[in-house]
Amino acid sequence: MNRTTRYTHWQTAAIYCLIAIMVFFASFRAPNAEAEALSYSVPAYIRTLQNLSLPIVLLCALMALYLTLVHRKTSHTVRSNLVIYYYIFHIVVLASDLASSGTLEDFLIRAVFATVMFLFFYYVISSLPFYNADHSNVLNAFFLGAYLFLLLNLFLHLSGLGSLSWKGRFFGLTTHPNFIGLCGSVTTALSFSLFYMKKSRLAKVLYFSGVLVALWVCLLSGSRTSLLGAAVSIVIVLFFSMKDYSLKPLLILLIILASVLAISYVDIHSLDYANRGNTREETWASMYEEASRLPFFGRGREGATTNAYLFAIVAGGLFGAFFFFRTIVTAIGVFFTRNLAANYRTVILCSISGLILVTSMLEGYLLDAAGIPVFTYWMILCYLK
Repeated sequence: MNRTTRYTHWQTAAIYCLIAIMVFFASFRAPNAEAEALSYSVPAYIRTLQNLSLPIVLLCALMALYLTLVHRKTSHTVRSNLVIYYYIFHIVVLASDLASSGTLEDFLIRAVFATVMFLFFYYVISSLPFYNADHSNVLNAFFLGAYLFLLLNLFLHLSGLGSLSWKGRFFGLTTHPNFIGLCGSVTTALSFSLFYMKKSRLAKVLYFSGVLVALWVCLLSGSRTSLLGAAVSIVIVLFFSMKDYSLKPLLILLIILASVLAISYVDIHSLDYANRGNTREETWASMYEEASRLPFFGRGREGATTNAYLFAIVAGGLFGAFFFFRTIVTAIGVFFTRNLAANYRTVILCSISGLILVTSMLEGYLLDAAGIPVFTYWMILCYLK
């Protein structure tokens, strides 16, 4: 290996490390957790990191962009237009915020952050392999960052260094139990996808531990949405990858049971951890009323976001929602890929897409600026055509 090749390998390794750090800090914040959980507390150094998490994410993205655009040859990379559509959607929502009740300073800060994230995914992530036989790929970098984030949450919880639960639900280092639950759900999908096809015993142990840790976090959070998403992702991998076709009817039965769970989840009599009643039933009714007016421009990102599809219309209007649903249609279309089962890379994309498509009916994280779930959506858009 010559000096130039070693230098290129070092740069690529540095980029993967930066990606893992970004994922680790993406959901690493809880500025208003005390308002929901009165006993919430974390050590002072963790609180400092929570406050600095977004600047750290931004700095890592800029460093990765520098290494990619200046020192790596990526001119022949085929990039997906879906990333552009999703970026336009976010900018439209921010503009709607400004027109509704926002300030120019807030708009500029958020727009700069969204632009840097777009450039990062469009130029950095798109130029790297999504999944391959070795460990140097984007899927592994995302797994590592998310896995370490969940381990830190569990360590603080089990060691007693932080009080991260309230009324039986685990907040972790996020603002809500559902948010940490979704981090666990996405990590389950990443871990199981990597675990299923690995031959190395050591690698299998690592990835399976990721599955167990992620499911544990889902259970601690009490988020049935995250458990449903995790189940969907696992079933999809098994359904398309299993060679024994006789077992597939059983998987279809599991999908039906998961659908029943999803329906029961939004029952009007269900209660959340704060005994506020079924807030989804109320916010869905409100969002449906606003969305049914078919506004050309939206009102921005304010209020509850318990359904990404409805809220995309409310926040971005028909104009912004067009770009959002353009990405959603392609995410659905991956399930109709020819000879899907023969390409495990496509199976993984289906697994993550299925998780996101299902959980987005119950959560609005696709409108977030940062977070493990929304970064994962940005990531798969780079590889969907």
